[in-house]
Amino acid sequence: MKTVAVDTGGTFTDMVVLDHESGEIEALKTPSTPHDPGQAILDGIRELLAGGLGVGEVASFAHGTTVGTNILVQGKGARVGLLITDGFSGVNDVWHIPRFGSDLSDIYVEKNPPVEPWLREEVVERVDFKGNVKKPLDAEQAREAVKRLRKKGAESVAVMLLFSFLNPAHEQALAEMIREEFPGVSVSLSSEILPQIREFPRLSTTVANARLAPAMTDYLGKLAQGLKDLGVATEQLYIMQSNGGVAKITSVIPITTLLSGPCAGSEAGMQIADSAGFPNMVSFDMGGTSSDIALGEGGSVLEQTSVLIGDWEIAAPMLMINTIGAGGGTIAWIDGGGALQVGPHSAGADPGPVAYDKGGTQPTVTDANLLLGFLHPEHLLGGKVKTNKQKAYEAVADMGAQLGIEPMAAAEGIIRIINAKMEEGIREVSTERGYDLRNFALVAFGGAGPVHAGRLAADLGMSKVVVPPMPGVSSALGLIMADPRRDFVRSRLQDLQEIGADELSRLFASLRDQALAEFQADGFAEDSIAFAFSIDLRYQGQGYELNVPAGTSPDVGADAVADIRERFDQAHEQLFGHSAKTEPAEAVNYRVRATVRAPKFTMKRAARAAGPASDARIGEREVYFDRASGMRTTPVYDRALLAPGHEIAGPAVVEQLDSTTVVYPGQSAAVDDYRNLVITV
Repeated sequence: MKTVAVDTGGTFTDMVVLDHESGEIEALKTPSTPHDPGQAILDGIRELLAGGLGVGEVASFAHGTTVGTNILVQGKGARVGLLITDGFSGVNDVWHIPRFGSDLSDIYVEKNPPVEPWLREEVVERVDFKGNVKKPLDAEQAREAVKRLRKKGAESVAVMLLFSFLNPAHEQALAEMIREEFPGVSVSLSSEILPQIREFPRLSTTVANARLAPAMTDYLGKLAQGLKDLGVATEQLYIMQSNGGVAKITSVIPITTLLSGPCAGSEAGMQIADSAGFPNMVSFDMGGTSSDIALGEGGSVLEQTSVLIGDWEIAAPMLMINTIGAGGGTIAWIDGGGALQVGPHSAGADPGPVAYDKGGTQPTVTDANLLLGFLHPEHLLGGKVKTNKQKAYEAVADMGAQLGIEPMAAAEGIIRIINAKMEEGIREVSTERGYDLRNFALVAFGGAGPVHAGRLAADLGMSKVVVPPMPGVSSALGLIMADPRRDFVRSRLQDLQEIGADELSRLFASLRDQALAEFQADGFAEDSIAFAFSIDLRYQGQGYELNVPAGTSPDVGADAVADIRERFDQAHEQLFGHSAKTEPAEAVNYRVRATVRAPKFTMKRAARAAGPASDARIGEREVYFDRASGMRTTPVYDRALLAPGHEIAGPAVVEQLDSTTVVYPGQSAAVDDYRNLVITV
């Protein structure tokens, strides 16, 4: 039996097939179809079936996508109607203070509220801060409000009532009413999407889910039907979530898929680094459109419980990933002042870089790398993508003429600028959070990541770069390394010292029971599920919290509260440079992460090399590393012929089907037991 995993990028759709018995991996890259992302997936499946994959062999299918992110950042999605507690529709216009930043004093600042005023309806009801009903839901008034939303053309409905996270009865009653008056409409309840304190993040997250839900449901439904039409009958269809785990596409909450694509890559980067002996890593996934950067410490990728995407504040557990507009297709241009700029716009898959000869006219990072000699002068992806070096040269030369510099200097300038942006992106998740990059390895993957990584590491003071065996499809590989996972949260404000071990155990046990019920509904056995509990804490009076681990069992010991407090003080010191150990600490949210321990792909040791590394050398070409040395004859190696024990000295270029690795002058590379290429800077 086999698992098929697909990661959809802006330029290429990456696919891997894992053979469960042998552990062997087959990889495939196909051009993305941005107008219909599912089309590229089905095209790739057809190619795999034509290549010998049997439809009956597909045991499971996993997918990472950027569909949800694209909907939000492009302002698309369903027209959302909002039902909110009488007198509180102004919550929709609040801007959470941390969002302002330097805009606090800007009188011209603009914000698009989650829901337009004409699509908001207030309902008469009231629940107090203890969850007690102070004013019953006025069913007749509420039903009229629902009817008005339908007449106004709402395509999806979000419900956000005051303190519904403590008592969801009124929201549940409204959901039944909406489905009666609004057959087939998508309904998002804040008590289900985000049952925690703070009205605006809860509203923003719920409305975002309502905006995504129809499109995501339609996309995933069509994808499932398309697979079935091709003969793939398995019910084990999964999608990657922002928390680094997968969920069944039939039960996933759309808002949890916002970082679906990049999360798979960062999880893969962490496991790859761990196999290479580096528990601390920075994953660097550079594709055709963007670069995704994450930091992992002690074998785990850093996480966050809230993120800002445009004007949307999304309060949901997700990996801490920094995405910047820097990829192989990123466009170079000259601004009004005559200065060279690179990005953030991308040529994408259509028309792509000038060298792809598909109509592109503006030089890109790929065109510059081709001109400098880093990439194969005639083709990429083992010949699937033909390149026209002459056209790339003409585009870069024309830009150089406008700048008054030689073509090669212009190409080098493009690379220097994009590298500077990526270095800043790496610092944002590391140095700016109190981490010393000298203690981390850079794990480089994506089609373009290994080309740039050696120079980035040198500039950042990092000593090791790890390039996995299949860097171009590592994000897809991360999908078959992921477990089914869900997060659950409950809000309750209480001084930490007042919480006894028994009360904490009851809270955690309640969350565990909720997680068990949902996973068992998906067909998973109780003994296959593991739990990780945590608490969001803050110093009394603070407006933000830090998440602190609280063990793997709901039954906490007598010393648990003191241990949690100590870890909170340490985390605050790490992130902000100070702590207040004598000040009261307040518990805000209680969380549990439930993970199914399922069989999955892990890195495997390979046989040692039988011959010298020179056996893998397949030629040489002229490469332009910098202006001082100019063109330099550089050996080219075939990655498929490199095995554990092989070592090569820089400068060198290592080519393979899905990517190219550059070992810069003064650096060296060695193949470890897992076939990772470890570069010493």
